[in-house]
Amino acid sequence: MRSLRPTLLSIPIIAATALPLASHPHVFIDAGANLLFDDAGQLAAVRVFWAYDEFYSLLLVEDNGLDADGDGTPEQAALDAYAGQDVDWAAGFPGDLYLQDKGSDVALLGPVEHGMRYEDGRVISWHIRPLETRVSVGAEPLLVQIYDPTFFVAYDVRLPVTVKGPEGCTVEHIPADLNAAYDKVESLLYGPDSVEYSDDSYPEVGDLFADQLLLTCSE
Repeated sequence: MRSLRPTLLSIPIIAATALPLASHPHVFIDAGANLLFDDAGQLAAVRVFWAYDEFYSLLLVEDNGLDADGDGTPEQAALDAYAGQDVDWAAGFPGDLYLQDKGSDVALLGPVEHGMRYEDGRVISWHIRPLETRVSVGAEPLLVQIYDPTFFVAYDVRLPVTVKGPEGCTVEHIPADLNAAYDKVESLLYGPDSVEYSDDSYPEVGDLFADQLLLTCSE
């Protein structure tokens, strides 16, 4: 989510390990999803939920004037007016949501039907990503992943993942192997085939840290 960078890059961040700064996420988001089917039983869209970490939520509220009375809680009317601006991407930006059906990428349209609320010190945002072409889902899993390829943002699927469709459709949540992911990053940076990366050429490793959501439907 490149739109988060301008605010956070102005803040000093100390890396917690020996890995370079670029390999550490600076924003942490708890994610969830509704997998939305149409009346014909095809997957039509994904509603994505993001709960921003408390620090980024504070920046989001302060930088956008969402707490007019300064009581520490943004007004719902201000959140309603701001909803959608956190996903106001340039055309073609994938938006940190990736679907694969039978090994092929599933094209998504831009975000619609935005919403936002504030809860327990965190801004929670949601939007819908319609599929460009609706998909029939069967016994072979359709893969859904939520991640930032640059790993600037770390997503953790902690919010509910639900299926809004046929009763025979279920989703299996497979958490990422974080130890294997960090080993791979370390190998890329320091292994025998490693190269020197600049900030602009740093390898995209976000997919290594992404949970897998496997959607299947009974025939």
